[in-house]
Amino acid sequence: MTSYRTTSCAVVRRVLLAILSIGLLVTAACGVPAPSGSTASTTLTVAISNNPSSLDPQAGPSGTDHIALYPLYATLIEFDPETLNPTPGLAESWSFPEPTTLQLKLRENLQFSDGSPLDANAVKVSLERFMTQTNKADLANVTSVEAPDPTTVLLHQKTPDTSLVLVLADRAGMVVGPTAANPDFAQKPVGAGPYTLVSYSPGDRILMKRNPNYYGEQPPMQNLEMRIITDPKAAASALLSGQVDFANNLDANDIPQLENSGSLTVVSPVGLWFDMIYFNLAQKPLDDVRVRQAINLALDRDEIIQGTVNGVGEPARQPLPSAHWAYDEASTSIWPHDVERAKQLMAEAGYANGVTLTVVCTASPLEVRRNEIIRAQLAEIGIDYQVTPMDTNQGVALYFEQQGANAAQYAWSGRPDPGQTYSRLFSQNTYQNPGKVAIPGLDAVLEKAVSTDDPDQRAAAYAEANKLIADFAPYAPLYFHGDVTAYSNEVTGYTPNLLGKPKVAFLDKSSEAG
Repeated sequence: MTSYRTTSCAVVRRVLLAILSIGLLVTAACGVPAPSGSTASTTLTVAISNNPSSLDPQAGPSGTDHIALYPLYATLIEFDPETLNPTPGLAESWSFPEPTTLQLKLRENLQFSDGSPLDANAVKVSLERFMTQTNKADLANVTSVEAPDPTTVLLHQKTPDTSLVLVLADRAGMVVGPTAANPDFAQKPVGAGPYTLVSYSPGDRILMKRNPNYYGEQPPMQNLEMRIITDPKAAASALLSGQVDFANNLDANDIPQLENSGSLTVVSPVGLWFDMIYFNLAQKPLDDVRVRQAINLALDRDEIIQGTVNGVGEPARQPLPSAHWAYDEASTSIWPHDVERAKQLMAEAGYANGVTLTVVCTASPLEVRRNEIIRAQLAEIGIDYQVTPMDTNQGVALYFEQQGANAAQYAWSGRPDPGQTYSRLFSQNTYQNPGKVAIPGLDAVLEKAVSTDDPDQRAAAYAEANKLIADFAPYAPLYFHGDVTAYSNEVTGYTPNLLGKPKVAFLDKSSEAG
């Protein structure tokens, strides 16, 4: 995978290294707690950047949850890390006996972590529960689920939708156990993943142990500890001091310090994860397409990448990065940096004298830095970008559920199939569209895109969708992340995936295991 990276001059590099060294040492001195317990030799310790919004995969809305969910829940479908093509999971095979019916054949003798049977009826119950939960839009096209025998599941759809296979590699396919009906399920989750929950202390850590009932090969480490470290510099310090073995979502400005340690491996592949400004299309001034277009023209995406993440990323003008099979080359010309044209559009919309835009973002140094750059760029066209940093879960609720701000500057974490990304971001009645405003003609194009499994036909349909989206400007894409990930040289088995959501359950630190 490639990443867009700008090279600084030697003087700036030396100054940056000095600042980073001081900053990381100060952070380390502030005292990140050391791992507890006497099982360090059999424990892999991973830093995660946020509290999970929920350990119930059907309830939480945050894309950062997956690193904690993957070890606890096996999915019906898996995916190839490089291509995202579907591979067997709990379902060893699948087919479409009819255009609107997906048939899954489950492995035999599957069990949940509590020993209860994971058969077709359990999958049916899990999928039906999902269709009533926060993320139900992923299965909005499913009309019913059948379990004609213990290893066969049939999903019936309104219209043909081949993206359903990879939908089942995401939250919808994380089969929840029979205790999911209990109100405290999120605190005592039961899944079928390689690990099972021991304890969860919000703001501190999540402890897991091997699941003896896992259907596949047991993970190499007996215990998995996830330490919640919201400050990327604190996570980098914990890596440098050996307190954690693995961390992602790190600050790209810390790459030189991490690389120079000699004890860490650092990678920064560009994946599906991209930052954007979500627009509430029902609120002024964003109810005017000219304002939305003006914002996109005023943004200098290269400057944002350089100023925020030291050039590690790729400018975004569509929902897919250049490494993806459905990437649309023609979209590179969408929304060039054109301040004068943006000013004209603002004047045409009646805002020649300026307008205020209320925005929420995550309260972290990286996010604040990005939004200060955006604020300065939009000030050039008369927009007073009033951004309020806050806890991510609180901000998400404020914007998406309470509609308490005009816009939100958050990331979209990507989905295994592009059909999910396009429908969740741009369809009328999804969680990500709080204003519930439809893009004319888009639904028909998106339906066409998932009616076939031919990648060329699908890519052509998404290119058509990109034109409709660019004209309507329902959001402002910023850049695809280079997911800065670092881990101890003693850790083996890590494979980055295009989805950009690390799978850490099978990482090995056996050189310490004894």
